[in-house]
Amino acid sequence: MVYFMHSYKKIKLCLLQILTLLSALLLSFQLYAAPGSIHIKNADLVSVDDHYSLNSEFEINLNNVLEDALNKGVPLTFLVEFQITKPNAYWFDDEIVTQSFRIGLSYHALSRQFLIIRNKNQSSFNNLQQAKEALSKIKDWAVIDKSLLKKGEPYQAALRVRLDQSNLPKPIQVEASGSENWTLVSERHQWTPAFGL
Repeated sequence: MVYFMHSYKKIKLCLLQILTLLSALLLSFQLYAAPGSIHIKNADLVSVDDHYSLNSEFEINLNNVLEDALNKGVPLTFLVEFQITKPNAYWFDDEIVTQSFRIGLSYHALSRQFLIIRNKNQSSFNNLQQAKEALSKIKDWAVIDKSLLKKGEPYQAALRVRLDQSNLPKPIQVEASGSENWTLVSERHQWTPAFGL
């Protein structure tokens, strides 16, 4: 009986250790496989002289695959796409303007700094969080001439931000194609701007 109790305690302890190890492995797999996301918080068109400029803020969460690639020197390029359409009741909406621009995010190993390249201007940051905060703000982007808009007409604006897979290094493009780990895109943020022409 004593031998049986001693064996039972060893088996119970061994099972407990195995369950703890499995739980830790499952948790680490879930953390590693956590999806990245882009969420547009706000977007607004501001009247400036003869055009409207876009101001926007969004949040970027990189998954572990993208963050590891970035830390190993793979540059990430984000494509910001903006569009204004005029709704059409009986046919497709009329496209008034479509604009896009790229923002690059990279890590420079020698200086241990994260770099953002926007419109040929480069900024450096001490950590990834600071770089993502700067990356996530668009200010004074001239998107449409006022001459393209008619007073009293309804318009629809849309904004989307995504990781541009076509700008990844060629060997990674093959891996990225169709992979959820390399697909990072916001929902299409739509709103009805109030143009005071």
